[in-house]
Amino acid sequence: MNETKVALYVRVSTEEQATEGYSIAGQIQILRDYCNKNDFKVVKIYKDEGISGKSTERPSLQELLEDSKHNNFDMVMVWKVSRLSRKQVDFLNILDHFQKNNIKLYSYSDNIDASTPMGIAMLQMLGTFSELERNMIVENVKMGMTQRAKEGKWNGGSVLGYSSKEKKLVINENEAYIIRYIFDLYVSGKGFKSIANQLNHEGYMTKRKANFSTNSIRQIIMNPIYSGLIRFNQYEDWNVKKREGKSENIVLVKGEHQPIISNEVWEKSQVLFIQRSSKPAKTFTGNFPLTTLLRCPKCGQGMIGHKSKKGKNSNEYLRYYQCGNFHYKGSAVCKSNLLNADLVEEFVFKRLEEITSQPTVLESIVEKVNDRISKLKNPIKAKQTNIEERIFNTEKNIKKFLSIIENSDNPPDSILEKLNELDNEKKILLEQMKEIEYELGRPIIKEVSLEQIQQVLSMFSKILPNISHEKQKNLLHSIINKITVNEGNSPQKRSVKDIELYFDASPNNNYVFTYGTVHPS
Repeated sequence: MNETKVALYVRVSTEEQATEGYSIAGQIQILRDYCNKNDFKVVKIYKDEGISGKSTERPSLQELLEDSKHNNFDMVMVWKVSRLSRKQVDFLNILDHFQKNNIKLYSYSDNIDASTPMGIAMLQMLGTFSELERNMIVENVKMGMTQRAKEGKWNGGSVLGYSSKEKKLVINENEAYIIRYIFDLYVSGKGFKSIANQLNHEGYMTKRKANFSTNSIRQIIMNPIYSGLIRFNQYEDWNVKKREGKSENIVLVKGEHQPIISNEVWEKSQVLFIQRSSKPAKTFTGNFPLTTLLRCPKCGQGMIGHKSKKGKNSNEYLRYYQCGNFHYKGSAVCKSNLLNADLVEEFVFKRLEEITSQPTVLESIVEKVNDRISKLKNPIKAKQTNIEERIFNTEKNIKKFLSIIENSDNPPDSILEKLNELDNEKKILLEQMKEIEYELGRPIIKEVSLEQIQQVLSMFSKILPNISHEKQKNLLHSIINKITVNEGNSPQKRSVKDIELYFDASPNNNYVFTYGTVHPS
């Protein structure tokens, strides 16, 4: 009779660690004991520590799902169904994945074996209840926060102008004067970009000690907290819908905190915002396919589209790319460093088409790329070998101390402490090994082939002229990593320095970064 090979999957979220007492070590011990009693062989343990079960995007879970395709084990064992997922749809997808690969699923606490139709039905029911439990927890937390907001209480977070003391907002005068200054500038007629530029020139910083941007100024101007109000539930299901899920049940009440600006200033700023937002839409419809691919020659920030009228009374525009930092944060951070859009796009498209028809150029790129990749791999592999040896020695020492403990009725505390130290050391080393394996598996250090590059570029040059502007932009972003620009004193004197390419040349859609550059000469 063949021995059943088992993979253990254990998980605990940060909240559960703090409140429920679940532990990774405890789950592993329980599952190991069960396997020993039933003559099952544990071949691998997959651990996701401090990670919520609301999503399947967990490193060890993804590794488990991938390994289950290769007959590495016959069964996956979990302490509880909720360890796999708290969402029913994700749980069913995981269960279906295991079934397709002839992998049994066993839940210890629920005592359910998914190798039978009844077991599958029971697990599906438990998955439903697990999701219900999570949704009820979320709903209860939200109800509590909503009630706090209705009472004018702050629900937490960091906001410029205030400090949080014992869950209450207290004016921070070292920051509040900046808020008053921003509102004064706005009601006097300055726009978001102008205010950000002025603040950055004068050396002011955000709460996180960063430069101000148009977006950060907008958020301040639109935040009613500065007028003494508490706003809550502005968006529903933020983690799923982001800003698309606007709520119909927004809480907006007088807060228990002191306002930084007067109600008169707040109302005036909101009237101005509405007036400025209702301006006619701009008629310019120019396309900028290389947005963010081009990098500013001064600060390295992605460059964005910018247009300028040919003349004072002209209806025609000239297209440029300009530094994103300058556009959003002003001249205190960087200069515009304008680049003629027509010329740079013509150059980039021409170069991509040229290298498609020049095998010698492609061969040179591939050779340089793979040489660079080889040099990148060597130190990582050396580190991997070193950690493997350290793990081996640590496990050897653990076995030695375990043997001492087993043969002693009353082992000294120093032995137990040393064993604990070794166990922690092994845990750290295994995490380091996981990081190294991830590094070695990253697309950027996988060798590329000439055939792959030829295929991708050949397809690109054929379809680019015949697709919409938006699809053209998406396609360019799928094969170009970045385009660096030479410095110059005028748009005419700035040019492309080099183009870094990467290709979607692998079956699992991992991008293979070439590390090579396509030079203009």
